[in-house]
This record gives sequence, structure tokens and C-alpha cells, in this order.
Amino acid sequence: MNAANPFLANGERPRLLGAAQQEALARMRLVVEDRTLGILTGEVGSGKSTLLALLADELPQADYQVIWLSSSRMTTKELYAGLLKALGEIPAFSAVRVRQQWHDLLEARTSAQARPLAVMIDEAHEWPEPSLLELRFLMTQGKNPHPAFPVVLAGQGKLRRTLNTNLLEPIAQRVRMQYHLTGLTLSECQAYLDDRMLQAGRERPVFTDSAAKAIFAATQGIPRVVNLIAGNALMLTLKNNENAVDERHVVTVLADMDRQRGVRGA
Repeated sequence: MNAANPFLANGERPRLLGAAQQEALARMRLVVEDRTLGILTGEVGSGKSTLLALLADELPQADYQVIWLSSSRMTTKELYAGLLKALGEIPAFSAVRVRQQWHDLLEARTSAQARPLAVMIDEAHEWPEPSLLELRFLMTQGKNPHPAFPVVLAGQGKLRRTLNTNLLEPIAQRVRMQYHLTGLTLSECQAYLDDRMLQAGRERPVFTDSAAKAIFAATQGIPRVVNLIAGNALMLTLKNNENAVDERHVVTVLADMDRQRGVRGA
């Protein structure tokens, strides 16, 4: 963690989760345990990718082989090819052959008693409908209608709306869990700010109540935006040789961000 600015993105997993994040993680655990299909949606920066990573990290390597795919536009062929590559296979050239190759591999893994798969797919909100429908066949093995492994799809709110169309009813019926991730509450936002500073070695609260309220009002608790504004406000405080971040620092940062975006009146 960057001690000067603990809000910089560095791939570090958060140790403090809000209630909505905890609920989403608990539901995704059930998806993995039940070997079903789960859908996690949320606005940009709400923490979907972070939760997928947390879920992947906590799955015992001896019990699961995790496959992670991330693509906002993935054809059916690319989907199978990505899965095969993740398992060390060279995908066939044709779409028909690559599907058969995948199912042959599932059969071989079952015969060899290989570790169960757990598939995490991020940025799925722009997937074409045929790729979403293909999940029906991708997840099953032979004549067994029950999924052979769990799949968690994550994406922006568009994914949830797409699944609610009549065309995708066959896949929507197979969804075991669907959860829309919201931002932190005001109290969670304050606790998060304090915890990040504590991890950076600052034992006393640095962000005043008014600063936390201003950050929350500007971000609605969306973690990525909270990090951006809090980090910039903290840097401004350090630049001014001040010990606490208060509302005026946040207001200054927000005005500067508006100027950079070309917002009128800023």
C-alpha cells in the first residue's frame, strides 16, 4: 500500500467490505457450492471485479481450478477458446469443433477425477445474446441437465436488463443467484476512509465527518470514485501541510475535477 496515498489502486484486496458487498460475496459462494449460474451486476466502479477476485482467492486450490475471463464482447467461439486456453489446450479453428473440444475435455477431466472448475467471467454486460445463450450448453456435460461447474457472470446493469428479455428466458431460468451491487452507506464510507488511513499507519481519524459526508454525497458510496476523491483530497491536505481532510478540501477537489471535465461554472 502507498503510505502517502492509500487510496491508489494497486490490486490490493480491501479488508473492510460494506453490507451489500458482503451479501454479494455470500451469494456467490452459494453459486460455487451449488454448481449453478450466478449474475452479479453493478455500476462502474462498484467493486464487481474486486468481489470476483476475493471469491477466487478464497477458493481452496486443492478443491477448485479457477478460470478467469474478462471481455466485454465475446463471441461463442471466443468463449470456448478462452476456457480451453485457460486449461492449457490449443483451441480448434472452427466454432463447431471448439465446442466439441470443450465437451471432450470435460469428459476427460471427469474420468481423471480432476479438480472441479469454477469459472468467473467479468465485463459480460456487452456480450452478444448468442454467447449468453450458449451458457446452457457450455455448463452441462453429456445428458446430465445439472451444470457440471459453477459460472459467475459480472457486468454493468445492462447485463441484468438483457437477461430479462424474452429471447434470453432459457438462460434466465437457470440463474441461481442474481444480485445488484450498490455503493457503501454513509457510515460504511466513513469506516472505509478511516480503515484505509489506519492501514497506512495513521492511527487518528484523518477525514472529518463533514469530509466523509461530502465524499459520500459526490460518490453515492461507489468505491472507485470514493478512492479517487479521497486520494486527491488527502494529497491536497498534505500539500498544504495540514493534518485533517475536511469538507473544503473535498469541495476544492470536486471543483477541480469539474474543470478538468469542462463542466460549466467550474
